[in-house]
Amino acid sequence: MKKLASLINFNYIAYFLIIVFVIVFVILSFGRHDALKSYGNDLGFYNQAVWNTAYGHFFQYSSGMNNETNLLTTRFSLILLFFVPFYWIIATPKWLLLFQALSVGASAIPVYLIAKDKLKSEKLGLVFLLSYLFYPVLHNGLLYDFHEVVFAVAFAAWAFYFMEKKNDKGFIICCILIALSQEYLALIVIMLGLYQAYVKKRWKFGLIVSVTAIFYFVFLTGYLMPQISKAGEHGMLSNKKFSYYGWLGSSLPEIVKTLVTRPGYIYENLATFSRAQYLFHLVLPVFSLGAFSWPVVITFPILALYFLSMTPMTYTIYFYHGVILAPFIYFSAIYTFERWFEGNNFLRYSFAGLVIIFSVGSAMVLGLSPLGIYNKTSDYVSTDHARLISQIEKMIPGSASLSAQHNLSPHFSGREKIYAFPVMRESADYILVDTFDPYADNGHQLTSFGYAIQMDINEWKAEIEKVNEDKNYEKIYDNDGWLLFERIK
Repeated sequence: MKKLASLINFNYIAYFLIIVFVIVFVILSFGRHDALKSYGNDLGFYNQAVWNTAYGHFFQYSSGMNNETNLLTTRFSLILLFFVPFYWIIATPKWLLLFQALSVGASAIPVYLIAKDKLKSEKLGLVFLLSYLFYPVLHNGLLYDFHEVVFAVAFAAWAFYFMEKKNDKGFIICCILIALSQEYLALIVIMLGLYQAYVKKRWKFGLIVSVTAIFYFVFLTGYLMPQISKAGEHGMLSNKKFSYYGWLGSSLPEIVKTLVTRPGYIYENLATFSRAQYLFHLVLPVFSLGAFSWPVVITFPILALYFLSMTPMTYTIYFYHGVILAPFIYFSAIYTFERWFEGNNFLRYSFAGLVIIFSVGSAMVLGLSPLGIYNKTSDYVSTDHARLISQIEKMIPGSASLSAQHNLSPHFSGREKIYAFPVMRESADYILVDTFDPYADNGHQLTSFGYAIQMDINEWKAEIEKVNEDKNYEKIYDNDGWLLFERIK
């Protein structure tokens, strides 16, 4: 048996598993999009912002949930410029989904390398790699549209790896890429710098990184983004209905004042079961080992930002926010495993078994992939009804403005003007809705048709009826629940 084990190349197995992971989630994310289960918010407006940038309208978008017209007011994500050349080849949101899956796959490599090196065992390295690839946080993030916070996970994982290997050039490049991915991810860079200073005892280098990241974060959120915004403030605050932090104040200075002067009020609102449950879900797959070593501290500012949000989606495992935390939870778990079980093979392999069991179990109970007990492969397969969209695409000129249902928007957002129905219902060149429920065959899914259209179903029906009665519009397509209206010129 030992001779057989010596012949196995665990590195090849590791990279093969990562490749399989990427292929599976590219297929699933493409399938979900083709099955009309991606959304205008968020895949649609990322697609539109990249498309507009590729064709001369720098980060312009019209399909957001606030009154802003430039994506940089709500998400300062210059990393999206990476996708522009690909849109010159073919303009499709599938580029975003493809590279997002590649990034998550790439983030698994440092997890495997650090586990293998720290634990001095390729087999245990493979255990942590498998656990990471089964991590439901990654699955759920990949299967909920595209987000730059998910795309940035490879930069975060490799930054930590380069820090461990004292590769300053690689570390700095990754930190820059993290900061360019979204403004609040500069908090990760701040913590990486502090980690360099305090844990690695590289005080000068670490503090330079942290201070630079602090100035960058303050400059973007306190000055540049408000300057770009039509409302004169950060885009996430300009629309009070959708402001994550409206309960803390109506401006950044008010929010800071509340945080400093009202700790009891903050604690009263944050001490909830759902937030505690989120922490438990984050560390459950690694048998809670991820909570007991220094790398987990890097996640604290991001966790604080998520917990301070008034929307529960930032502190639940079923959305995408936790993906950026994943590598640091796993690095912490690896370090804890090394410290607690060094020299005791019985405990090492017993806990390795528990990690695998809890990882697979978590993927089944908490994951949204077909591994999940409430999901199936058919949830990610296009239908004959969904494929009718190819006929409709030919009927709507690319230069026309369009008001489209939330879950249809990503398929048509490669245009200068697109709106979330019923926005611009009275003036858009075309209006597109689909009365077919893509979730009807599996009522156990987390999302529903009501979530897909992002409005009350009865209100949605009433808005469709208004279009039917509007003499300024002509119905030009009515087939299998699809309704396309053209404005009469």
